[in-house]
Amino acid sequence: MLKGVIPMLPTPFNSDKDIVWEDLTKLIENQISMGAHGISALGLGGEASFLTNDERRVVTEYIIKEVAGRLPVIVGVGAATTQDSCNLADHAASNGVTAIMLAPRPIRTQTQDDLFEYFTEVSKAASGIEVMLQDAPEYLGIDLNTELIKRLSDEIKNIAYIKSEKTPVSNTIYDLKQIFSQHNIGLFGGQAAVGFFELLESGGTGTIPGCEATSILVRIWDEYVIKKDNNKAMEIFEKVLPFFVFEMQSLEMFIKCTKTVLFRKGLLSSNETRNDFKLSPIAQSILDRHILRITEIEKHLKRR
Repeated sequence: MLKGVIPMLPTPFNSDKDIVWEDLTKLIENQISMGAHGISALGLGGEASFLTNDERRVVTEYIIKEVAGRLPVIVGVGAATTQDSCNLADHAASNGVTAIMLAPRPIRTQTQDDLFEYFTEVSKAASGIEVMLQDAPEYLGIDLNTELIKRLSDEIKNIAYIKSEKTPVSNTIYDLKQIFSQHNIGLFGGQAAVGFFELLESGGTGTIPGCEATSILVRIWDEYVIKKDNNKAMEIFEKVLPFFVFEMQSLEMFIKCTKTVLFRKGLLSSNETRNDFKLSPIAQSILDRHILRITEIEKHLKRR
């Protein structure tokens, strides 16, 4: 079963908005060296909605080749149409991903039956691999209620995980835990790890954050889950939490901050995005302070 810290790779771009493959290689190697428990790609934080389906297929193939079986790989396949999602799911399954992450189509008029049909069709297209349902109502405008999630998991056998980004985290994960306590369903969070500690305390399985503070999150996981030192885990988490709160004010903000941190670390050749979001001078100044703080935390943890 997938568990732990499985960072979402950003898609690197140059000033012409083309994908920089060398940067993707550097990111993958960095995440492995930082102790990530898996690699995820092509979700909301990977700017998947700004990529063509052909680009998404090439990125998937590239990541699978570069990871070369060293870690599990999760790839987002949610798209504007059911057929596009099915095609992406089939491609991902055929190329050796561990699991697909499946978000609903961005159609606010969908009924619960429409959603059930969509998830059923795409999950069948990914036959043979695991499916992670993604519930992110704040970002997608579609709310997967618990009744629908229960129905889907009962009837679709390859649904193995739920990634919920519905707040409040402690309530959401607790409620899902009650429903799925007798099922082998892993419960993941996201939102740049803002609610990571709530997720851990509520019995969650893992998190899919950005990849700019992976070593810190892995250390928190190790302290809480492996060493059972909740106080030490909380002490580390409280130091990095202000940065997560700052960058997660919007999805566009998160992507820009993630890429800026990675650019400063020398892992990206630019912090270009395709959504063209810009940081104000004040936001940039605040981010600069957070980057210095993250660097200090990483150095401190590395010495211990």
